[in-house]
Order: sequence, then structure tokens, then C-alpha cells
Amino acid sequence: MANPAGHGRAKYTTGTLLGTSRNLGWNGLLAERWSHSEGDLGEVQPRDTEVIVMLEGRLHIRRRGDGRLQHTDAVPGMVWLAPAGIREDMIRLYGHIPESVHMYLPASPLSVTALLELDIDPDTVGLHYDGGFRDPLIEQIARAVRRELVDPAPGGKMLIETLASALGVHVLRHHSNMEPASVALPKVRGALDSRRLRRVKDFIEAHLNEELTIDRLAGEACLSPFHFVRVFKAATGITPHRYLTDCRIGRARAMIAESRLPLAEIAELCGFSSQSHFTRWFKRIVGVTPGAYRKDCS
Repeated sequence: MANPAGHGRAKYTTGTLLGTSRNLGWNGLLAERWSHSEGDLGEVQPRDTEVIVMLEGRLHIRRRGDGRLQHTDAVPGMVWLAPAGIREDMIRLYGHIPESVHMYLPASPLSVTALLELDIDPDTVGLHYDGGFRDPLIEQIARAVRRELVDPAPGGKMLIETLASALGVHVLRHHSNMEPASVALPKVRGALDSRRLRRVKDFIEAHLNEELTIDRLAGEACLSPFHFVRVFKAATGITPHRYLTDCRIGRARAMIAESRLPLAEIAELCGFSSQSHFTRWFKRIVGVTPGAYRKDCS
């Protein structure tokens, strides 16, 4: 899967970068947290599609792209869409934005998604240059992405793959020249059959200490990534990244109870990036720290 390069530093000349996913190894999505000061921003013609969600602040925004001038009185939760290839030659902020989330989607996977998952010709699709609108799903995705930037979860990379796919499909269906009714989601053709579901579960158990991706799991099921996520949830009631997290915590609980291995080694064997990361998420899900859990077991 291609990854976006982003263009934040060239565009947001009056802003301050608060955080980025650039070195987190995410697939299919680059995310940045920015604060913005009043003033004129830089001119760009991006290669990636940018989806911006404002989280804090109130101000007026003027911007021009694709020959269209937009005026917006911006409040938290509003969304701006800047499609790949459309030059923005004027953006001015009349006020301060304490925080916004910027999500960059590579243009080519949007086309691949349209072709493979929605059964439409990608050459006929054009995304809208829209700004200052409400979209509850995009806002929800942005807030989930922000949480992952600030406090990475076990299986977080898999979550980001799922969110990137969902965001791409949603933008195509609801913010393009295609009518949503004409871009219907493919029907979930039943849940995963028991044989392929067992194969996926066995693969997860055998590779819990590795960085698993939706692509790898979908390959085990011989399905496309987008379809795999949907049928896996239909079969299990939970998403793949939640299932992976539950498996990692479940194995950790068993190893703590049945062995005297150091907690740092258990964290590594269960796929956590560090002991501190393991401790934080173990306590969040189980309710006690790994050390306290070991004492209770003994």
C-alpha cells in the first residue's frame, strides 16, 4: 500500500506541528496535529488528498482552490477537504486554531478502492473541494486517529489501516461527483466460513509478537482488506484490531499466571512495544498492573 508524503510544512507556514505519524510505520494514512496562528498560508498543489478536522477554536477562514473562493466561520468539528492535484493559491486565517487534525490519503489507493471495492471506474471520480462542513463519521475517524497519535494502542497500526480504508471509501461516496446511491457498498456476503476464520485466528496466535497488518490477515483469508474487515466483524462481533488486542492481553495474563518470566520479556513476547506500553494498556483493560496481577495469581 502506498503511503502519502504530506505537505503540511509547505502549506502551514504560520502553524506549529504538534505531532505526526511520520515515524510510526502507519500504512495508507499520514496524520498530523497542528496549531495555527492568524495569517496567510503557503500555496500548494498537493499530491495527496488532505482531510482536515478542526478540534478547537473559533475563527473565520478564506481559501481558494480550483478557482473557487470559500468563506467559513469555523467552529470545532468542521471539516475541510483538499483533493490531490487541486492548487490552493490563497488561504487566510482570521484567528487562532489551538488544534486540528490533518489526515493525508494517497491519491492512488483511493482509485484502487473505487475500482476494486465499489466497482466503479476511478477515472470518472472527482473529489469535491469543500470546506466548513459537518460530517460526523469523518470527525469520529479524526478523533480516533488523534488518540492513536497521542497514546498508541496495542494493534494500533491495524486500527489505522482500517480507519484509512473507511475514510477513503466514505470520502468517495459522500464528497465526490458520485451520488452515494450509485456507489453502494458491496454487500457482506455472509460471515467468514469456519475454516478461513480458524486459519486467521491461528495465524494471529502464531504471530502475536509481530506487527500484524490487515493486508496479512486478509491474505490468510484470501479476501481484499476492505472486505475482510467487514466479514471478520460479522463473524466475531469485533474488529480485527480489537481481536488482536484481546489476544495479546489474554496471552499476557496466562504467561503472568503460569510463568516467572520478567514482565519486560512477556511484553515483548505479546507484541507490546515496551514494558511501559504493556503496563499502561494491561491496567486499562484488566484493571490492575501486571505486577499486581502476578501477586494476585500467586
